[in-house]
Amino acid sequence: MKEALLPASTPSLSTLAWNFFVMGTTAFGGPPVHIGMFRSRFVEKYGWLSSERFAELFAMANCLPGPSSTQVAYAIGITQGGVLGGLIAGFCFVIPGAIFLSLLGFVSQTLSKQIEEPASPANAVAIACSAVGVALVFVAITGLIKKQVFEAGNQVVLGAICFFTGAICLLVHPAPAWLNPTLIFVGGLTTIMHPASPDSEVKHAQDTGKSGMPVALAVGIFLLYLAVAAFTLWRDTFDHGWVMPFLTAGMFVWGGGPVVLPMLMTFLTPSWISPTIFLAGISFAEMMPGPVFNISCFLGIQLALNSGVYWLWGILLCWAGLMGPGVTLIFGAYTLWDELRKQRLYQHALPGLNAAAVGLLLPTMFVVYDTLQERSPWQSGSRALVVLAYYFIELVKVNVPLVVVASGLVGLAWSLYVAH
Repeated sequence: MKEALLPASTPSLSTLAWNFFVMGTTAFGGPPVHIGMFRSRFVEKYGWLSSERFAELFAMANCLPGPSSTQVAYAIGITQGGVLGGLIAGFCFVIPGAIFLSLLGFVSQTLSKQIEEPASPANAVAIACSAVGVALVFVAITGLIKKQVFEAGNQVVLGAICFFTGAICLLVHPAPAWLNPTLIFVGGLTTIMHPASPDSEVKHAQDTGKSGMPVALAVGIFLLYLAVAAFTLWRDTFDHGWVMPFLTAGMFVWGGGPVVLPMLMTFLTPSWISPTIFLAGISFAEMMPGPVFNISCFLGIQLALNSGVYWLWGILLCWAGLMGPGVTLIFGAYTLWDELRKQRLYQHALPGLNAAAVGLLLPTMFVVYDTLQERSPWQSGSRALVVLAYYFIELVKVNVPLVVVASGLVGLAWSLYVAH
């Protein structure tokens, strides 16, 4: 699809809020899908920012702890409406899924039993919808590879960065906290050293956007972050011991949901919450739109009720602990990055940074497919649904919600057929 020209004026805050609310209610499938949908809507359809700047935001988010797609949502908002625009965009993207998972937290016992029962109608529908999620991951990642590798200049160099990064992540899975930023740094260093690396200086000069905040304030945010991080490491617990794992994961863990969820499970089960409920929460979070970090709302209710704490406090404490650090960092990082992007050395590094950031997503294709097959009572049917969903979404351009509904109906029909 040909990219739209950049608009003469930036969108209003209400337009910004509405568009990210739509994303928050329709963005199923996890970060790779979110990134693909952001690019399709805000780069190709509306032209709010260039493809190059969008890729930079994505690479920057991957260098920080926290939910990368949510951080990209905040960063896009900053480019269009400053700090207030960032807050509005990020909040509108996150809040629909947070509300859904909070509601599911109250009825988790009943729903978890139904969904986890093999070949039950609820289980079949959930698995069929998950197959569409897998297809969405494939669509998003292949689109990013096409743009950031095949259309970005030296295909051999950028392809090597992208695919070797993906291979390393597959070999070291789950990745340690230092691996993602290290691989992105190595990718940038590679295109600095390679004489045939593409240079995006001209494109950068054409792309302007609003600044996040004064540089001094951005530096202050990082210093405050380090101070809170030091306090977190020094003190073992809050008044409620189950809050600390969320804050620790939010501050120190790179790699998103695939890394954070196992870490939380290790900390919280079985002392604070049963493994069955935790795994049900993962299923619900994967089925909901928006970031998987919203599982903190589901878990927060469970933990609060188990501890005799008011349920709303559980939601707020766990959600803020997991989301807050990464969101705070993006506001400081954006301003510093906006200064950095003017430097020629960074412009030479940028293609490698982008290719490595895409490579970090490659393991997701295998993880989501393997997870689907492990949970599916109808593995051949699940594979067929993935292939057909990819065809209808990528080639026929059918709206994603329609594909999800159709796939769910196929799953329901299969379960009823098996029952009889």
